[in-house]
Amino acid sequence: MNLYFFGGSFDPPHKGHLSIIQSCLKKSQQFILIPTKQSPFKDQIPVASAHHRIRMLELLISNIDHLIIIDDCEINNLATNYTYETVRHLQANYSGSNLYMIIGGDQLTHFHEWKNYREIMDVVHIVAFNRDKTQYKPLEGMQISWLEDFYIDISSTTIREKITGGHFPSKDLTPEVLEYIQSNNLYSNPI
Repeated sequence: MNLYFFGGSFDPPHKGHLSIIQSCLKKSQQFILIPTKQSPFKDQIPVASAHHRIRMLELLISNIDHLIIIDDCEINNLATNYTYETVRHLQANYSGSNLYMIIGGDQLTHFHEWKNYREIMDVVHIVAFNRDKTQYKPLEGMQISWLEDFYIDISSTTIREKITGGHFPSKDLTPEVLEYIQSNNLYSNPI
């Protein structure tokens, strides 16, 4: 079974995330979204609470006719979580699955800095999207494929900044997620 997993802060989840999910669903038998508590490479913690980010993910995928699991193994972990730990979690819970990890080209350029990155490389196939038209030479032994002709120019950070400034970027958010943000007054205070 091909199990695709996609982690991120999803703060907020946007149409770019949705496009990535939809592109990968065609190849997966199982799809898991893994919202992070905080990236070890980012100083800023997510603005929205874990509860709100999970709810927004549920709304983002609500119109997709495919089973998608939102796994809270990282977001509810009290300690700093690293991707190799998430991979171990998936191996334990979905033994026998072929693991495909979805990441952006910008993250890929720093992959060699990830904790235990070789362990990750040994067990996952990386599916990358070339968000910044990144030219990347894969590490030796890395199994990698690219989402072809795929370019995302939507940033959660920019969305939050626009909302803080009083503008709701409806072209970047699904109506369900936008309504949820407005109803819960998310991101309206200066970051």
